[in-house]
Amino acid sequence: MLKKERAASMKKNLSEKTTNFVAVLKKYFRKEDFFLLPNILCYLRILLIPVILICYLCPITLAGNDKAGLYLSVAGLMIAAYTDFLDGFIARTYDMKSNLGKVLDPIADKFLQLAIGFAIVFKLHTYASVYLLLAVFLGKEFTLVFEDISLARHNRSFSQARWYGKVSTFLFYLVAAVLLLFGPFFLDSLSFHDSHLVIDSLCTGSAFFLLLAWILYFLLYRRLLKHGKDEVVSQETKSEPSHGGQH
Repeated sequence: MLKKERAASMKKNLSEKTTNFVAVLKKYFRKEDFFLLPNILCYLRILLIPVILICYLCPITLAGNDKAGLYLSVAGLMIAAYTDFLDGFIARTYDMKSNLGKVLDPIADKFLQLAIGFAIVFKLHTYASVYLLLAVFLGKEFTLVFEDISLARHNRSFSQARWYGKVSTFLFYLVAAVLLLFGPFFLDSLSFHDSHLVIDSLCTGSAFFLLLAWILYFLLYRRLLKHGKDEVVSQETKSEPSHGGQH
């Protein structure tokens, strides 16, 4: 009798988990969301990542210019950063917000920023500050992944990027563009002391704002975990999942 009760309980738990999983899939992966323009821009940002890395790390010469790869990689970075702004603007202005976008946008950002961070470390590996920048970035992003998963298990999410996340991301892109474009020139044209002063100042400033965003997101995570509202509606209600704001 006890075995039958345990089997029935396990079957019920499995059924509940399956129902919740299906509800999450229906919320975040609706067919009509795949071809929304903001989400297409996210796909483009992801596709630009290998292009940026190849152009930056491989020697490319065009019209006799041996720095062509460097310029192409920075141009790719600027296009990717612009799509980060543009997808959110279009989603808000033209009512193209989607739950898929809520997931896809930060994933595209994280992969792009991670690729840029490793590219900078590869080129400027003699400067300790670039390791600091990468370490703070990785710590922040891995913590946010954990927090996203934890909130999702409670049917909650950050919903949209906060101002401190946007500021830290903008400064990271700005510093990354400067280091990608001028880093090799700093090494060639500046003295050891001057190059350290410039590169260390840029990396430390960006790392500070990333650390600030890291702390503020953690405090927000704690509030949402304790007082946030459930976002995924159970199937019994037969209502559509609500659309959140795009990052």
